[in-house]
Amino acid sequence: MENVVNLPKHQQDQLQQHLVNTQVKDSLQMYMNLVERCFDTCVHSFRSKELASYESSCLENCGHRYVKAANRTGLRFQEHQALQMKRAQDAAAANSGIGG
Repeated sequence: MENVVNLPKHQQDQLQQHLVNTQVKDSLQMYMNLVERCFDTCVHSFRSKELASYESSCLENCGHRYVKAANRTGLRFQEHQALQMKRAQDAAAANSGIGG
């Protein structure tokens, strides 16, 4: 990421906007997946314009589980990224010690 600092201001702004757009797109995709999966799992009857109580509770539980799993996956990814960064820093420090 230190290369980003060397970019001209307008390219940094473009990159930042691209990252924001990507995050929004990913969030919407996750939400759409949650809705589709939970709806397909929980809603089976279209005889009434309202959800049955078991469908409502199923949807609520499904949504909670989906969000909980997504949060846990995000945390594991952050841990993995932090570990990779530490390894890269350690390797860079070791290489600079050898060359210096």
